[in-house]
Amino acid sequence: MRLDNADNSASIDVAAVYTVAARIDDAAELIHGAVSKHLAGLGFGAAHAGRAHAARGDALRMALDRLGAELSQWARAATEIAVALRSAADRYVAADRYAAARIA
Repeated sequence: MRLDNADNSASIDVAAVYTVAARIDDAAELIHGAVSKHLAGLGFGAAHAGRAHAARGDALRMALDRLGAELSQWARAATEIAVALRSAADRYVAADRYAAARIA
C-alpha cells in the first residue's frame, strides 16, 4: 500500500497483489505435492528398522507423520492467505471503480 501525501489517498498495486497470491498458491501446491507424493509414501517404521532399532524406527515414523501434518497445515493456510489477498484486491478494484463512477 502506498500513501500519497499530496492528496492523502492510499493505493495498492493490484497486479502485484495478484502476483503475490499466485506465488503463494504455487508454493502451497508444491508443498502439498511433496507431502502427498513423497513424504507420505515413506514406509519407514519399527518393522523396517529391525529389532534392535524398533523404538527409533517408530519415533522416526511419528516424526515424519507430524512433519507431514504440519506441512499440510501450512499449505492450507497459505492457500487461505492467497484467497484473502485476491479477495482484498477484488474489493479494492470494485471500490475504486465505484468511486470513479461517482466522480464521473
